Amino acid sequence: MKRLAALAFLLVACSAQPRVSATANPSPATCRLPVIASSIGQASGPQTAGFLTLSGAVFKFSPATGAGGGTYYDKPLKIWVPSGPPALASDGRTYAYVDGVQGSSRVHVVDVATRRDTVLVDGGAWSLVGLAPHGVYVMKIEFLPESPAFGVLVLGHGLWMVPLAGGAPEQLTSDNRGWTLGPGAAWGGGSTANIAGGPNDIIRFDLQTRQSTVWFGRDTRAFVLGTDDRGTPLIMTEGADEELWMVPTPDTRVEIWSGPTNGPRPWAPLAFDGGTIWLSSANVTRTWMIFRYTGTGLEVMASFSDQPVYVAGPCA
Repeated sequence: MKRLAALAFLLVACSAQPRVSATANPSPATCRLPVIASSIGQASGPQTAGFLTLSGAVFKFSPATGAGGGTYYDKPLKIWVPSGPPALASDGRTYAYVDGVQGSSRVHVVDVATRRDTVLVDGGAWSLVGLAPHGVYVMKIEFLPESPAFGVLVLGHGLWMVPLAGGAPEQLTSDNRGWTLGPGAAWGGGSTANIAGGPNDIIRFDLQTRQSTVWFGRDTRAFVLGTDDRGTPLIMTEGADEELWMVPTPDTRVEIWSGPTNGPRPWAPLAFDGGTIWLSSANVTRTWMIFRYTGTGLEVMASFSDQPVYVAGPCA
């Protein structure tokens, strides 16, 4: 990982947006990276969509015009939308979402160009896993009684598929794993019933054959942060240290980062851009980073101390 350069740049948006300062390790290649500038300690606080231009030794933030409440830049259609992958189709034309209350929810698909919102199914409750060309994948969930220590917990009841052509939801698994979607496969992580977050393997569920394969296991807690356009998962593990892996096959893995659990680390949201991966960060201190991986090591491209800044799409 390259060290951060000492030079600091100011990211200037508009008068209503808080000033964001960044320490930069600039890239020689030009990239207009979609980002979201968020608020410290406010999950529902103001968010500003914009673009971070990385060119030579220059960092410049430009607020997006007409972004509305969008949180992800739909590159094919050149518009900001409420949901990114895996809820956003690869062609950028549709996205899925779930709304509702604990006892009942609805699975929607939205046409980005026309803004037509179609409810595919109601009932449940459901939690969105992702959108595929043939259907919306969801987890059926149960809201457990509120506890003083953990609040309201959600228990998964398997992976389900809601056909885009219409019809009843189809149950695919009977587990309580957490699931996410990638090209051609769903990825099952740890059990939603395990509050402590003990060790878990990563399961690949093939959407066509409907066969499950143990893809990754290291006797540690593991998460799939996302998959690239070829379906290769990016997996974070938590142990004595944290480690980030690309895992093309069950027998092939490449470690691209490791670091202490109390330090800054790459995390979602992320974006895949051909052979390049852009990652946001998680940290216990007031420092937020944007990382880039191009196959030759993870680089810190920018570091922010005024407010969180997250990746919101591939280079525009």
